[in-house]
Amino acid sequence: MVFESLVADLINKYLGDFVENLDRSQLKIGIWGGDVVLQNLDLKESALDDLDLPVKIKAGHIGKLTLKIPWKNLYTESVVASIDGLYALAVPNVAIKYNAEKEEKAKQESKQRKLLQIEEAKKAATDKGPYHCR
Repeated sequence: MVFESLVADLINKYLGDFVENLDRSQLKIGIWGGDVVLQNLDLKESALDDLDLPVKIKAGHIGKLTLKIPWKNLYTESVVASIDGLYALAVPNVAIKYNAEKEEKAKQESKQRKLLQIEEAKKAATDKGPYHCR
């Protein structure tokens, strides 16, 4: 089916860095229900490399990945992913060196994002005013 091929290509685009050999045979789509189900996925050894974690994947397998896609409201609702049966053999990643400067920068960016969210929430509350009616 052309639609399944298109969905498989899109999923491969976003999950291709994490799973091996994704193909249509692993894909089951419920168009109106919004579920895309992928089964028996193998994790790539490089799946965690970009996260700078002190571990790396030696072998891994996902039994079932379910994506709940709101086909009717793609732009306003979130896609929810759930994993059933995740098995991973992780080994120490000796190539990763602790970078205090990078961690401090990440903490600072996180704090800035939280402050911005608080400011936006306050602004939204004051814009409505005390006598705002729906």
